Amino acid sequence: MITEGDKKGPIIFGMVVLVVAVAALIAYQMTGDLGIEDRYSQAVGLPVSGETATGFSLEGNPVLYLVVLGVLLIVCFVAYRRFMAKPD
Repeated sequence: MITEGDKKGPIIFGMVVLVVAVAALIAYQMTGDLGIEDRYSQAVGLPVSGETATGFSLEGNPVLYLVVLGVLLIVCFVAYRRFMAKPD
């Protein structure tokens, strides 16, 4: 585990978490609330269909973006804590 003098690991992990969070926010800011089909249709000049999505969709829902980001961060933290200790 972490010794008193070894604080580099948690600092690096915190920096990775910060970079991932910033990248996720930038990605959401760039994509907005449009789904990939809508963005593609607009980009190539196709008419946008008015069909409704069925099933699970992350696109356009900021709460689900945050939930998925939180789950990924928790999984990364658990994996970090699990594999941080090296057997001697």
